[in-house]
Amino acid sequence: MRDPYSILVAGVGGQGNLVCGRIIAEAAVLQGLRPVVGDTFGASRRGGSVMTHIRIGKQDWGPLIPKGEVDVLLGFEPVEALRAAVKYAGERTVAIVSKMAIPPSNVTSGDLRYPAISDIAQGLESVCRSVHMLDTEQVLEDMGSTRVLNSFMIGALSSIEDVPLDSKNLRKAISNVLESEKDLAAFQKGAKAL
Repeated sequence: MRDPYSILVAGVGGQGNLVCGRIIAEAAVLQGLRPVVGDTFGASRRGGSVMTHIRIGKQDWGPLIPKGEVDVLLGFEPVEALRAAVKYAGERTVAIVSKMAIPPSNVTSGDLRYPAISDIAQGLESVCRSVHMLDTEQVLEDMGSTRVLNSFMIGALSSIEDVPLDSKNLRKAISNVLESEKDLAAFQKGAKAL
């Protein structure tokens, strides 16, 4: 395992970024590793930009991931994933991104246009080693809730080869933090998404 192994969660307020960081950190502790979590916020309201930095290792590290050192980028919102990738991704970054857009108010008001998902994917591919764009909207609709997006994305994270977190510990952490069968089902679906 690279020490530290760095995971960046990018999305908007209300998507569960902070809970996702807490779950990943708890899974790391269950494995005897030392996680450090740092959160950065854009607008301090629901819908504002939020990034959660998770650094996992055998010693303590600073909470924010340096530019170019993200191992995995979990993008809960496409534009926010691209914004985070431009700032933090590098040649080793694997991006796992939900295609489910949450347009900001200047897009919904008609002042700006939300970029095409294909353009966002192309931008991600220019700065990341590999990119997985996931059609989460249909899966979450079938499950009856968008509130399980974080568990779904953690499931997708669990299927990456070099992730130092055991799937069993990630499931246990979801169970400990959320106590929800629906979240465990979302985790299972996410683990099969890549």
